[in-house]
Amino acid sequence: MKLFGRKVKRNSKIPEGKSIDLRSKLVLRRKQPGHWETDNMEGIKTDKTVVSVTVERVARLTLLSKLDNHQTKTKIEVLAQRTKNLPEFFRGTITADNGAENTAHQELTALTGMPVFFCHPYHSWEKGTVENMNGRIRKYFPKGESLDSVTPEEIAWAERKINSTPRKCLQFLTPYEKILEIVEKEKRRRQ
Repeated sequence: MKLFGRKVKRNSKIPEGKSIDLRSKLVLRRKQPGHWETDNMEGIKTDKTVVSVTVERVARLTLLSKLDNHQTKTKIEVLAQRTKNLPEFFRGTITADNGAENTAHQELTALTGMPVFFCHPYHSWEKGTVENMNGRIRKYFPKGESLDSVTPEEIAWAERKINSTPRKCLQFLTPYEKILEIVEKEKRRRQ
């Protein structure tokens, strides 16, 4: 079946993937830190590279990483590396789409301790935080332009810029400032 020129696949190819329906309803409230959404952002279809975009739902902290290929192993290694030094309370869940890059989700859970939940097929709004961030990132890396020539330094610069920008939804704090606020609150709570 084709819908708007795309072949529509009704069944997920994610083996043993957990539906977003099984994710705690607390995640929706954005009160508990440590719940992440992830997606890959393409430049043009023929690019060998993509940018992995991962966003924390409460603080809107954004992690950008250039991936050398579209393989699941690469995505998992980068996500595990980027999240391994986070405090335990900042490693809750990951929400992803049904893309092929997410098929080895069990390995990601084993490496990070974070269960991975999957949106329903063609329901990108179920991970709206990362979808919104993809739109913001297009300011730095416009749609239709190749990402192959973008350097890791340029990706890191864009990540710092995004995380240093005040947000209305954070009462005009930056994601970096919001993270510090959350960490301080957690320290007080544990004392």
